[in-house]
Amino acid sequence: MKLSRRTVAQVRAALREDIGPGDKTSNCLVASRAVARAFVLAKDRGVFCGESLVRTVIALADPSIRVKFFVRDGLPFRKRQTLFELDGKVRSILKIERTLLNFLARLCGIATATSGFVRHASPYGVRVLDTRKTTPLWRELEKYAVLTGGGTNHRMGLYDAVFVKENHRPFGDLSRLSRFHGQFVIEVRDFRELREAARYHPKSILLDNFPVSRLRKAVAWVRKIRPDILLEASGGITPANARRYAASGVDQISIGSLTHSVKAVDFSLLIKPMV
Repeated sequence: MKLSRRTVAQVRAALREDIGPGDKTSNCLVASRAVARAFVLAKDRGVFCGESLVRTVIALADPSIRVKFFVRDGLPFRKRQTLFELDGKVRSILKIERTLLNFLARLCGIATATSGFVRHASPYGVRVLDTRKTTPLWRELEKYAVLTGGGTNHRMGLYDAVFVKENHRPFGDLSRLSRFHGQFVIEVRDFRELREAARYHPKSILLDNFPVSRLRKAVAWVRKIRPDILLEASGGITPANARRYAASGVDQISIGSLTHSVKAVDFSLLIKPMV
């Protein structure tokens, strides 16, 4: 994946945040010509995500650093496995170490969590989607990690889809949805809103916080009258109950926790002299 200019600018800002005017310790202790090989190791198992990110950090900090990957995006890794190695100036490697690992910890955590949900949902042909509950300004990276883990991206922002949510209802005129026949998503919280939504011919209905038993009834009702509508379950879906939600008959499940409260994967970087 090629990162957008906006995301590259964010990575540059992250490096600047940590480095500032320079790495005082390395500049004091390490010879400017010293070179070494660094190994990035996993402290836990997971799914790797970050090839584009690693290459971008290197390009911004010191393009002379060479990288060799042993695990590619979307593939699993085990605890204590070496994921990739870096060859280059010691000062340059130390300069990018923390920023690089911070990014990787977050992205691999998202990819790993997504992969777990996909394992629960895929036997039923159900897609796993993310949401807009992303870290501000990290959205492209975090949604890239969802894709890497086998998931599917929902809309990127407010600008790329008509998506009617509960806060639109008290103030919006739903009859205007007739202009978007089959091209919008609408969230419903109960059967009254579900019956109303079906009349407007949406592309997709999001069944929000429906218990599984009620979800099955809603799915059966919609399938009888409008089998072309995509059905999505959202709210309260966890690794413990994801399989039950996926088995309810919906087409997809969306999970905010993939990006808003995912557990990071820890890594370490060890530098050894070149021989």
